[in-house]
Amino acid sequence: MSFSFESDEDILPEEITLFESFPKQGEFFTAVTGGEFSFVLYGGAIRGGKTFVLLAIFCLLCKVFPGSRWAVVRKNLPTIKKNLYPSWNKIKPDTFIEKMNNETHTVTFKNGSQIIFFPENYNQDKELDRWKGLEVNGFGFEEINECQQMSLFKAFERAGSYIIPKLTIQPKPIVMATCNPTQGWVKELIYTPWKKGTLKPTWHYIQSRIHDNLPLLAAQPHYLPSLRENLNHYEYEVYVEGNWDVQLKTGGEFLRKFELSDHVRPLDWDISNMMHVSIDNNVYPYIAVSIWQLVKTGNGWIIRQVHELPAEDPINTATKAGKNVGQWLKDIGYVGRVMIYGDKSTKSRNTISDDKKSFFQLFTEGMSNEGFKFDDKMLNNAPVVSTIADFVNAIFAGEIPGLSFEIAEHCRKSINDYIETKTDKDGSMLKVRTKHASIEGLTYEKNGHLTDTLKDFIVSAFHTEYLSFINKKKGLGVRALSGV
Repeated sequence: MSFSFESDEDILPEEITLFESFPKQGEFFTAVTGGEFSFVLYGGAIRGGKTFVLLAIFCLLCKVFPGSRWAVVRKNLPTIKKNLYPSWNKIKPDTFIEKMNNETHTVTFKNGSQIIFFPENYNQDKELDRWKGLEVNGFGFEEINECQQMSLFKAFERAGSYIIPKLTIQPKPIVMATCNPTQGWVKELIYTPWKKGTLKPTWHYIQSRIHDNLPLLAAQPHYLPSLRENLNHYEYEVYVEGNWDVQLKTGGEFLRKFELSDHVRPLDWDISNMMHVSIDNNVYPYIAVSIWQLVKTGNGWIIRQVHELPAEDPINTATKAGKNVGQWLKDIGYVGRVMIYGDKSTKSRNTISDDKKSFFQLFTEGMSNEGFKFDDKMLNNAPVVSTIADFVNAIFAGEIPGLSFEIAEHCRKSINDYIETKTDKDGSMLKVRTKHASIEGLTYEKNGHLTDTLKDFIVSAFHTEYLSFINKKKGLGVRALSGV
């Protein structure tokens, strides 16, 4: 599919082809213009041809609907100037442009149509007041993962608010967007439902990767081999393969010494070895449950996370979560005792039900009913979180003799949580609340729950080593031994 515009007849009396789409871009164009969808997301990896096809579609819509208005959104004006304008300058149909207003960042075409380059500017406009007078026929978010979820819904509100004078057939309101893999709201709202087959029927996601960009691969045959050679495995998975289930570090992590390339590997459990289960008593997004085993090596231990069993709705109750663990243990053929870890708050008696049983009691009952006996390994007094963080990070960094971590690569929710969870200014774990996507008025802490299970397990299972580490640190008078 190609997009063409008439040339200046004094120069060339023919049409100029500004853009030749490859098949995946053509799929995006068809989804946007076909009338079936109100929202189309395109992307998922680097060099998938996202920016050019978005701009080309707007140029075509401007040509097809004289006098129409369209807005291209990025997070702020500097980003528009740095990252969007260079692509626009390569693809813009000069002979079709009437003028460019650099103050309003509006391109006006000879048929009266307009493209507005619109900065979201959320940091300066958290109420989105600038959007309220924006009358357009549709929107396109470039790198929507950098924008706010509320901006998307504001775009739905404003798309179609402009009525083109004297035009019998008005364009159907449309919001389109591009993105790279992200662990934020875009994944939760769009990608995950798409993967599960539950995405709204009027919403559409198109995965595009560098492998789809055949013109680029033909023009730069050494580009993809260079990426394979120079990116580590996980960077390649995210940026080239478009793997949304891999999270990369961005700085400020609570587990700052945890590294995908050093600590994550293929692992299986050993049913002849003791199972250690660590729990956290939140409800949303899940009841966090991680499964650990300790492998003796000389005078030390390999600390292995061999599984995870986060209990999501509809089994996000203490009893069902415990039952789920018991059923899994039976399924794999484990017959031994189970060591239970977690924060002492799980033992607080509730004031809602008549029996007033604690989360811990309900969880262990659910597991015991499946035939498993357990030992309570929770500490009576919880140490300061920042000191546990120092100790855990020292283990990840290889600074505690005899202790090392291995995390099973199939524990994807745990791995992402270890990377996503940030450090608060006091050295504790930063817990950020988010709104539930479908339960009105419900907010919950999105991250940190599986990270809680890790820290609670480590500080209890290796409490002597923890105390030795802290005492040594105090004696040296330094902040930490793990490079902070």
